[in-house]
Amino acid sequence: MREDLELLWELQKIDLDLKNINVERDRFPKEIKKLDEKQSLEKERIHKEKERLESLEKERKQKEKYLLGEQDKIKRSEGRMTEVKTNKEYQALLSEIESFKVTIGRVEEEILVVMDEIDELKKQLSKREKDIAITLEKIEAEKRNIQEKMEQDEVVWNEKSQRKDILATQVESNLFKLYNMLREKRQGIGMVSVKHETCQGCFVNVPPQMFIEVQKNNSLIRCPNCNRILYWDGNGEKA
Repeated sequence: MREDLELLWELQKIDLDLKNINVERDRFPKEIKKLDEKQSLEKERIHKEKERLESLEKERKQKEKYLLGEQDKIKRSEGRMTEVKTNKEYQALLSEIESFKVTIGRVEEEILVVMDEIDELKKQLSKREKDIAITLEKIEAEKRNIQEKMEQDEVVWNEKSQRKDILATQVESNLFKLYNMLREKRQGIGMVSVKHETCQGCFVNVPPQMFIEVQKNNSLIRCPNCNRILYWDGNGEKA
């Protein structure tokens, strides 16, 4: 029985390791998805700022084009000054030119405002791109670490699964069936150690005499409370 219990204890530890790997198998893809979403969000922010910059550049060019048109109108109006024949026509032409100049002054101010906004946005964008480059690199590093851990988990999974298959053939069949039944009913834990006279599965004290018998590891003993198989693994206490 001692050998069977030792083999079963090793099997239980392997099953817990495999259970933990399964948890990670479920968790890692979700973590990668979150990182991908974070990457997309950072890239989208940069994209929107670049779009805003392009929009401002387009607005500046449109205003500059409009400004040239107004300046051209002034030249044409000034060219007609020699053609006027009456004072009324002359005053009307002066009023027209003044109106163009007012418009030009306003548009020039608008262009300056847009140019200031462009300069400020370029500075912000430059800093943002540097910050995001660092952030994206960190995200990529996290994804690489997760991928490496997933690959390592697969190696460990295969090794432990092979060992589990071997142990399953070595443990006495009825004991193995009992263990599996308990494991299914007890969140994957069918066998637990006893420490300080306490079952480490349900953390209820076991009777003193039972604790003494458990430490011998030569008979099948189950926790009176949770029914799990009890095992003495040494754990620093004197037997």
